[in-house]
Amino acid sequence: MVTLRHAIKIAAARDVVYRALTDIQGMQGWHLGAITGKIAEGDTFYLDRRPGLRFGWRTDRLLDGSKIVQTCIEGPGASDAKHLTIDLTDLPDGRTLVELHDEGWSEDNPHLPLCNTYWGEALSSCWWARAEACANH
Repeated sequence: MVTLRHAIKIAAARDVVYRALTDIQGMQGWHLGAITGKIAEGDTFYLDRRPGLRFGWRTDRLLDGSKIVQTCIEGPGASDAKHLTIDLTDLPDGRTLVELHDEGWSEDNPHLPLCNTYWGEALSSCWWARAEACANH
């Protein structure tokens, strides 16, 4: 199985980034499409990228502002049962290291390069320049 891995250093404190990633309105700032539902352990949020393309992510674990673990429970094709882990680490210069792991891909899955591109796009989008605003939205 293949794990997609992405990382970025963000010029915002870890608690600000965590709030933005665990708040529906904050998530609107870095995903294309509509976000609905709730990001809390046991709850599900939905990302409707465009008509006909919907993903549902169940939040399995939220750990002390440093880790988010989710499972894809709805999505096209083989997206079901993919596991997403986001780790947040304080850096000495006040920035936050965000590491994203999307596990459970088969090497021959035709959606793998598309999803890999999407995660890179989402993490490097202009949202991160506005992390403080998104977290306090």
